[in-house]
Amino acid sequence: VAHPQHLASTPRDPDMRLLLLCALALGCSAFAPLPSKQQLRPTGRAAAASSIQMLRVCDITGKKANNANRVTFSNKHNAYWQYPNLQTKKFFSPKLDRTVKLKVATSTIRTIRKLGLDETAAKYGVDLAKF
Repeated sequence: VAHPQHLASTPRDPDMRLLLLCALALGCSAFAPLPSKQQLRPTGRAAAASSIQMLRVCDITGKKANNANRVTFSNKHNAYWQYPNLQTKKFFSPKLDRTVKLKVATSTIRTIRKLGLDETAAKYGVDLAKF
């Protein structure tokens, strides 16, 4: 079976070949391989921030979120989290003779005011030198 000239796979005219080659070269960039995950990963401070998960936990007492139910008038129970009231605060430690930046619950701040930072840390078994 003979095929018509206009349906041939490669053009016979040299100008058409050059035009097709240029179009092919320009079009191939759209099909270039995608960058890997390592190339897409952020660098510097953004990378460090994405790998660190900020936990909502008191540095001294270890208080964390409590699972509770919100009960509607129709007695439907919807689960939700009760988070501790955490505050970031600097405290002075006489034992270390420096300030320590801690993320503590407000109830823990009251305990620190009553007992002192070093005694409260000793009570809960926390090493303040790590902060």
